[in-house]
Amino acid sequence: MSDVTEILSSAQGGQLIENLARSLGLSTEQTRTAVEALTPALALGLRNAATNPAVLEHIVAGVVHPTHLAAFDDPAVAHGEEARELGQGAIAQLFGSGSAAGQVAQIAARDAGLRPDILARMLPVLASVVLGGLSKSFNNQGLGSILEQIARGGGLGSILGQLGGATTAPSAPSGQARQSGGGLGGLLGALLGALLGGGAPAAPGGEGQ
Repeated sequence: MSDVTEILSSAQGGQLIENLARSLGLSTEQTRTAVEALTPALALGLRNAATNPAVLEHIVAGVVHPTHLAAFDDPAVAHGEEARELGQGAIAQLFGSGSAAGQVAQIAARDAGLRPDILARMLPVLASVVLGGLSKSFNNQGLGSILEQIARGGGLGSILGQLGGATTAPSAPSGQARQSGGGLGGLLGALLGALLGGGAPAAPGGEGQ
């Protein structure tokens, strides 16, 4: 899985659209159109998270959460209350606030020709499924246990806090400041960006302007 579209198309044995349609009382075509309208916003939010240490910390914690991984495979979990609440929290992080998430739903609803409240109900489910898909991607690359240790131990937050000055410096004179300064946060951001299909894996100063 290399991007949000692929994650969603492969989720729940390839039956995510049909499962969402049954849950929300929509036709398969309506649901497909709604998911396609929301996908670019989810992808953009996740790519932005890869460059924002504060948001990245929350996303890494979400990626290793077992409920998200289960939601990727199991529609009953994806539509359960815990996954919805976790997905809502992820959406607020990705878009900056609940109100911003509501604006995303409004815009996507116009594109999909559906009511905004339907898209707003769909967003947290999709967020949970996407984080579960990212978890599977990280696990496939042998990084799952490392991320889990970081998230469980709070290591990412403390490391990013210590390295914040280097990551926010307007221009590092050499790659070294980013290697040690961007450190773990920069590595995780690059990995997340690569998994999301955000182009070639960025060389340490090549992206993020």
